[in-house]
Amino acid sequence: MPTGRVKVFHADRNFGFVLNDEGGELYVSGDEVTEGPLRPGDQIEFEIADTERRRKAATGVTVTRQAPAGNPVGRTMAPPPTWDDLEERERQRRMARRRRR
Repeated sequence: MPTGRVKVFHADRNFGFVLNDEGGELYVSGDEVTEGPLRPGDQIEFEIADTERRRKAATGVTVTRQAPAGNPVGRTMAPPPTWDDLEERERQRRMARRRRR
């Protein structure tokens, strides 16, 4: 059974999109979810089927792991770089430019 992660789900419009682990994007209807509404970042299992518009769609969707409740996007974000990191990147960029000349 293929697995993936919910990219976005509009509960008010009852549809969304899923990123499967192979990198493809699939359409998902709220009617295909077996338990509760989906949230962005939820890990899911599903079957793949073709739609009337010749798109790939996720059917028989089951949530295997829910996204963290306090994270609205459902993914963790890296902390912003420190000033020292930014200065080091700038120094590296300047050195690379000098080498190209």
